[in-house]
Amino acid sequence: MKHKTQTTFTLITGASQGIGKALAENCAARGQNVLLVALPEPMLAETTQALKKQYPHQQFDCLGIDLTDKNASQVVLGWCNKNNYGIDTLVNNAGLGNSGPFMSRDAAFYYTQMQLNMVSVVMLTHLFIPLLEQHTKANILNVASMAAYYDIPFKGIYSASKRFIYSFSRSLRKELEHSNINVTVLCPAMVSTNADVLLRNKEMGLASQITQQSPEAVADYTITRMLKGKAVVIPGVFPKIYKVFGGIVPYPMKLSLLARAFIRQSR
Repeated sequence: MKHKTQTTFTLITGASQGIGKALAENCAARGQNVLLVALPEPMLAETTQALKKQYPHQQFDCLGIDLTDKNASQVVLGWCNKNNYGIDTLVNNAGLGNSGPFMSRDAAFYYTQMQLNMVSVVMLTHLFIPLLEQHTKANILNVASMAAYYDIPFKGIYSASKRFIYSFSRSLRKELEHSNINVTVLCPAMVSTNADVLLRNKEMGLASQITQQSPEAVADYTITRMLKGKAVVIPGVFPKIYKVFGGIVPYPMKLSLLARAFIRQSR
């Protein structure tokens, strides 16, 4: 049964900084109530309080939690149920990136990366679909990356995890095409989220720098297209061109170009 009168919220993971924070701010500016989920750090509370101050007639709340914990997804669901938060939009944004040779990180890092980038997305989506089904119209937004379209040496686990998100999202969208739930996957290129990203972008050269966008621009472009029911969102002109170009270049050449580009980011 659909509860049309229930107060609805957009739930965003990784919402304390970067794209997640920009998505929360953009949704708030559109009049939505927002739940922010991220690691229990000061930035999460600060972002939530800033939204409450700016939009006093809307509702905001936050939950500090490590989504790589085994029962984290159940805890998030329990928090929403306990507070009677009606979820009509689920944004799976939290993720962990890296660059460098595969053996430069220990196994524990990759386990954590896969738990956050893939497992938590699947678990949250599975648990929250019944809540989404209670509303007349609902959305799932999964954040992948342009890396989803490539095999990237020195960034292999990250790109593979984003390809997983892309494939999962497209498949789920087809399954739910006759339901009330729209599924959109976001595939951004370089987003200037922090100083480290800006440094990595500079190291990548001009080709990377001309694709750079602010989190705010990505968020606005993405939410607009999600609300229109778009399947895939690729912000910016140059990333779309690169995607087409990547489909033309022979695979061995493409792999070599990517290897040379991303070895510069190794730390």
